[in-house]
Amino acid sequence: MCLLLVVWTPCGAPDLKNGYFLPVRESHPHGSHVTYSCDAGYKTTEEGWWATIICQDGVWYKKPECVVDTVCVLPVIPNGKFKQNLNGSLEINCNAGYSLNGQDNIVECHSGTWSAVPLCQKHPRACGEPPVVPNAVVTQTYQEVFAAYSKVEYQCRQGFLTEDRQSKKSAYCEGGNWAGIPRCTRAAEPTDTQTTFVSIDNCGEIPHVPNGLPEPQEQQRSLKYTCQNFYKLVGPDTVVCHRGGTWSEVPKCKEDFCLLDTTEYSDLINSGNTFIRNGGTEYPRCVDKWTLKNYAVVRCIDGNLSVSRCKYQYKHNLDG
Repeated sequence: MCLLLVVWTPCGAPDLKNGYFLPVRESHPHGSHVTYSCDAGYKTTEEGWWATIICQDGVWYKKPECVVDTVCVLPVIPNGKFKQNLNGSLEINCNAGYSLNGQDNIVECHSGTWSAVPLCQKHPRACGEPPVVPNAVVTQTYQEVFAAYSKVEYQCRQGFLTEDRQSKKSAYCEGGNWAGIPRCTRAAEPTDTQTTFVSIDNCGEIPHVPNGLPEPQEQQRSLKYTCQNFYKLVGPDTVVCHRGGTWSEVPKCKEDFCLLDTTEYSDLINSGNTFIRNGGTEYPRCVDKWTLKNYAVVRCIDGNLSVSRCKYQYKHNLDG
């Protein structure tokens, strides 16, 4: 029998400027926890007024640091991220499926403390993980939350087909719920008597999709739908006619924009209505003060407007 002996390297005494450690030792064995705090006028770079470091095989995990009290420590944004602007403020953006629910997405540092840091919360129209479908997998990386109108693709295991006799089918997030979930059954066992596709002439009137445009495909075998500008297709883009005269699932065209009405914001110059595509950004002019140009940052996030406070030449700071 061969035994493997693992020898862990101890850590030397940690170094810290403008602070102190406990316990004080020249050497600390692997796995040791050492607590530190900072001198008056300084603070740790962690959330509390004290912090802990750990010795891991001769190296201290998390470098100890004390900074001046007036410095703002960069925050952790659960389910989101931030970008630091040239003026030192932070611009908060949420991950897909999360939103600020109307909270201001710009935070500023005042004497070592950030103004209220917003929370990224699951959007009410977002969906959780797609439901389990027996004999199928989802062909994309796992996520806990999906933004509204997200699409995932199910693929049936070998020897199984969807109710449309296909090996793959997409499902869509609508209003917080998944729509179009497939069923995968054995290929030798059709799900119904209307699985053969025929010419679209056999199904009569073409299905009407508000804000959508159908286009017959080659040999009248199917219809392909597209949406008008500022609308997004939800559901299958191709519709076929089943034997028996029934249409397959018909898509919808959902609004994919926000409407900015400048008359509702007293700080903005009245320029009427502006349509902002979902995920897009506009920089409307604010009422000038002291002859300086001011801009707001307006974003359309999951169908909701996020309007920042007016900033002096803020547009140029962001674009530069």
